Amino acid sequence: MTELDKIIKARAKLMKGHVGMASMLLHLNLVEVEASKCETLATDGRNIFYNPSFVAEISEEELKGVLVHEALHCVYEHMLRRATRHPKVWNIACDYAINTYLVYDLRMELPEGGLMNRKYHKLTAEQIYRDLINDEEALQDALDQMGEGQGEGEGEGEGSGTPTEGNGGKSGQKVGDIDLDSIPNTVGEVWDAKSESGKPLTATELSELRTEIQRAVSMSDKLQKAMGTTGSYSFSNSIKELKDAKINWRDELSDLLESTVANVNTWSRLNKRHSWRGVCLPSKARSPYGGELVMAVDTSGSVSQSELNIYATEVQAMAEDCGLERVRVCYCDTTVRKNRDGEWWDVFDLDQGDEVKLIARGGGGTDFTPPFNLYNDYTDDLENVKAFIYFTDGWGRVKADVEPDVPVIWCVTDKSRYSERLPFGEVIYVDTSSLYS
Repeated sequence: MTELDKIIKARAKLMKGHVGMASMLLHLNLVEVEASKCETLATDGRNIFYNPSFVAEISEEELKGVLVHEALHCVYEHMLRRATRHPKVWNIACDYAINTYLVYDLRMELPEGGLMNRKYHKLTAEQIYRDLINDEEALQDALDQMGEGQGEGEGEGEGSGTPTEGNGGKSGQKVGDIDLDSIPNTVGEVWDAKSESGKPLTATELSELRTEIQRAVSMSDKLQKAMGTTGSYSFSNSIKELKDAKINWRDELSDLLESTVANVNTWSRLNKRHSWRGVCLPSKARSPYGGELVMAVDTSGSVSQSELNIYATEVQAMAEDCGLERVRVCYCDTTVRKNRDGEWWDVFDLDQGDEVKLIARGGGGTDFTPPFNLYNDYTDDLENVKAFIYFTDGWGRVKADVEPDVPVIWCVTDKSRYSERLPFGEVIYVDTSSLYS
């Protein structure tokens, strides 16, 4: 029996008890690749790439588990959600999100080296990524597990065929002493979706692939319902969980701000995150130096004044919680618009009791570049800026050479633009339907 035959047989056996997943797998092409391109299995939303040597080594039950693992990457659209996150840490986060569900809920097996941590059960990949990127101990726990199943764990996925190359994740990034580029590949990878030419997908192509995946999910759900649920698992339940799992943009933005401002370890209060392991570590302290937050507001989209009011309230509360003293705001469509006083910035001194107010100015086209040019031109005059937030519908472009010297957070209100590749910064999807909840 060839390795391809082994995969097809395992997929067929999933029809008993896991009809939805088996159907989902039928929508994915099986593509054999060399070990230098993929050590285990991987998916880009249209294909499952497999290393025949890996398939030959694992048991049929483990193969069924890793196949469902790849199907779940597609169900949760992980290949479309990475944005600017580091690809290797993103893979770890996605695996944690999938595997806890796969093992605890579906009662399936994984090959040795499959990542598991009960504390991540029911969390989104974005939430888990934030924990990993800010916590060396949490990331090291993952590496320890990966090492058990992958030897020294250097991996061979740096070859020319690795689809994650050039899609974000700056070289030389570290979490503590951990070099992110040296992290090994996970068991069952998710690769950024790309065009046939190997280039990042355009907005139209991203939308088309998302539609393809959602159609496959819908068809699989209907088949599961038609066949009836055998056993404790229902594919419909997985789909419902996907639809109901909304990332709270307020929490995510707050976490990102805290991670940029709170950069000093202190023993004045303990980090409770590791208390369950019997490990006592210092927590992060607020910066004692105050500082300010820079905001750019895209006025070309259809953001209402009531929504701007909510943004203002939330950002002010987060800034105050982080100990920031000032919020500096500019408005931009194709260019930065001056205020009534002829100034580029609206400045709110939080330590003086100022209330942040956002009032849209301008309208028309979109260019993300001018606010960054403005910041870079006046950076010597700005006092201890901690972060740069850009509220936008996402319809626009920006060049990499305008990246400021502070962390950038994009708050994107149009979900179809959430997966658009931006050359720098973190990306948050702001669900406008949840603004008032």
